[in-house]
Amino acid sequence: MEEHETTGTNAAKQDLEATADALPLPAPETGRNTRRTVAVVLIAIVVLAILIAAFYGLASHPLAAAVLRDIAIIVLALVTIVVGVFLAILIFQLQSLIVLLRDEIRPILESANETANTVRGTTTFVSEAVVSPMISVASYVAAVRQTIRTLKTNPSPKNK
Repeated sequence: MEEHETTGTNAAKQDLEATADALPLPAPETGRNTRRTVAVVLIAIVVLAILIAAFYGLASHPLAAAVLRDIAIIVLALVTIVVGVFLAILIFQLQSLIVLLRDEIRPILESANETANTVRGTTTFVSEAVVSPMISVASYVAAVRQTIRTLKTNPSPKNK
């Protein structure tokens, strides 16, 4: 009997090992991090080499540098104009939003405030007109019941 249990346990271990061998192993994280670091360093070196070549080219060719400078000034002026136009549009949109909030949201808030006041008045009315009289009636009924219960359990004393 024990041999059969041991054999069954060994077979289960073998099945588990076969299943574990069939599953793919996760990729190690250190390899991925190393590749990422190498890629970042290579990109930084390439960008630095391009900048050095550009500065050398501009220093050795002053006419080309002057043309590029003039082009950069023109592009900067155009970008400034475009940013100014977008800023004016943004201010106009902000003004429209303020008007919308003032004209649309304020009435909604006032309506919600009126509704809250109506609910408050309704609860006060129901409390005074319905609940308070019901409590009074319930207290009188409870007093009568207790009086009847007390009179039933305590017989009147007899003269001795």
